[in-house]
Amino acid sequence: MQKSEIQNLQLKIEKLLRVHESLREQNQAMRAAEAEWQSERAKLMQQNEIARRKVNEMITRLQTLERNSG
Repeated sequence: MQKSEIQNLQLKIEKLLRVHESLREQNQAMRAAEAEWQSERAKLMQQNEIARRKVNEMITRLQTLERNSG
């Protein structure tokens, strides 16, 4: 193999290593963002469930008041 071919291969390998590192960093950032979104989603689902329960409780109270006053 000629010296220029070896240098070309070395440059390609270095470029691939840089791309690999960049993709690895992007992957880590995306995984961190996904974990944050999943946490936020769980929190929102919990808040939604609490709100649903409160609405159901209010409906039950209103129905009880309606029956008692009618």
